[in-house]
Amino acid sequence: LHEWRNAVVRDGEKDYLSTSGKSYVMSLTGTCMRCHSNGEAFCDRCHSYAGVRLTCWNCHVEPKGN
Repeated sequence: LHEWRNAVVRDGEKDYLSTSGKSYVMSLTGTCMRCHSNGEAFCDRCHSYAGVRLTCWNCHVEPKGN
C-alpha cells in the first residue's frame, strides 16, 4: 500500500497491473476497502502483526462500520 500511495501521490499513476494481468485502480477507499472493509480483520490485524503504525486515516476518511 505504501508503494501504491507513492505511485499515486508522487508519480500520478492510477492503475496497477497485477502479475495475473488484471488491472486495478490504485485507491485505498475505492478499491481495497471494497473487499477488505472490516478494519479489525484486515487493517488492524496486519498492522499489529507487522508491528507498524496505522496512518491511513490521517489522510483518508475511515469508512463507517470499521
